[in-house]
Amino acid sequence: MNHKRLISIILSLSIVTLVACSGITQKPAESTKPEGSVITVKGKIAQYMGRYFVKEESPPQEYIIVNEDPKLLDSLLKSGKTVTIEGRLTMGADRLFIEKIDGKPYTGK
Repeated sequence: MNHKRLISIILSLSIVTLVACSGITQKPAESTKPEGSVITVKGKIAQYMGRYFVKEESPPQEYIIVNEDPKLLDSLLKSGKTVTIEGRLTMGADRLFIEKIDGKPYTGK
């Protein structure tokens, strides 16, 4: 009886060790650019119901900003300035992942 109990304890510890080690050895997800069509948009930042948008003037189009940086976007919203945004369309034709604003790298959340 003690022999069976010892084997079950060893097997249990081995399984726990394997599970724990597999979690440690996995690389964390790298923050890569999402897949999607590359696009350049000239427009103004707008806000509606807590979400930020880019309102392109010609042709008229609105894009929901996926990776928002409220501090930067709010200052652009208040300035009313037209900006050039480089990014990628994700999850359809109206979701924009911003990579650059006016040629400067952009890191949103």
